[in-house]
Amino acid sequence: MKKLILVLLFVPLISFGQDDGYELCYKIGNKSFNTNTEATKSLQKVLSVANLKTNRFVILPCNNISNAMASVYQGFRYILYKESWMSKSDYWSKMAVLAHEVGHHINGHTLVGYSLQENRKIELEADDWAGYAMAKMGASLAQTLRITSRYQTGDDTYSTHPNRRKRVAALTAGWNKGSGKTTVKIPEKYTPNN
Repeated sequence: MKKLILVLLFVPLISFGQDDGYELCYKIGNKSFNTNTEATKSLQKVLSVANLKTNRFVILPCNNISNAMASVYQGFRYILYKESWMSKSDYWSKMAVLAHEVGHHINGHTLVGYSLQENRKIELEADDWAGYAMAKMGASLAQTLRITSRYQTGDDTYSTHPNRRKRVAALTAGWNKGSGKTTVKIPEKYTPNN
């Protein structure tokens, strides 16, 4: 009986030590936790553009999202993706979406509580970085812009995402920087006036 009580006392300790990423996927409705080497390799290629290490990111399949999303959960950076999207999309479309999600992490967009206007702005910043990354990975501008065919075209005033025209402009600006067609301006060093 004493052994049974000891075992029951240690069961909660074991379950709390599990990977928080699984909990995150479970919370948003994930049905599968199979490793996908193609997703990992694609993420490695995108991260190499910024000289970032893959071990700083966790990539997990989550079936309750449309394609991919960036998230921070309990101190870890996640790229979550839908497995069926990963297996059906063409190579450059996958790379563009993954680059967009990495762009959210690089630009520090993984906070919550943005207004609609702020959300549209951060989407354009992520698109700009994705365009840059796509050029660095060798994608043509046409290959980079292929993903925009599914974007909305109308008024984006009440949307979390900008319309297609704005997103094409952001991706193109980023691609031009990455391909060397536009000079990248380095911000001046901030010096306080006091």
